[in-house]
Amino acid sequence: MPNRKAPNHLKKIEPILEKYGLILESDPHLPSVVSAIVGKPIHGSWWGHPKGNRIYQTLGILGKRPDILLTKLLSRKTTFVHRRLWPGFLTIATSREPWQLDHLSPNAQKLLDEVQQKGKLSTNEYSKDSGVKIGVLGDAARELEARILVYGIGFHSESGSHAKRLKTWDIWAKDTKYKWKKIDPDVAKQGFENIAL
Repeated sequence: MPNRKAPNHLKKIEPILEKYGLILESDPHLPSVVSAIVGKPIHGSWWGHPKGNRIYQTLGILGKRPDILLTKLLSRKTTFVHRRLWPGFLTIATSREPWQLDHLSPNAQKLLDEVQQKGKLSTNEYSKDSGVKIGVLGDAARELEARILVYGIGFHSESGSHAKRLKTWDIWAKDTKYKWKKIDPDVAKQGFENIAL
């Protein structure tokens, strides 16, 4: 029988999304899904919390919404970004500024080049083709996600290992059926800086 309490928790999250356009999965200081459900910030992992099951269900519901982008954004943490912020977010993500590209590790740069060339790839398949260990690719993928250079989503491969599906932002937009036009990068950055969390 489905848990009917998850939608009630969404009612607590909607005003935050409406106000800011984004919400973190979990954070002890900034607005987060976990804090909204529990009623106060949690320091550390929420997995063992008595409301952990509800948190998990609510995160799943949010992650499947077509108007929500799940990415690493604030403090390199999982962030749910509402569709109204996508034009600015995608402009920033695809700007290829020095803060994104400077000092990338060689493995991250090579992986970025592959994603750019192919449009999308999974780290487990790329590991088989390239001979690069899956753990090394996981680190490189997290580095690219932290700099919002690619869209990434984790999954369990057939062998049971953790892997990532990586896409360019243009491929993500196409797969999501989202048409967008770049806006002025300075305007995009200012828009995110003006979000007073």
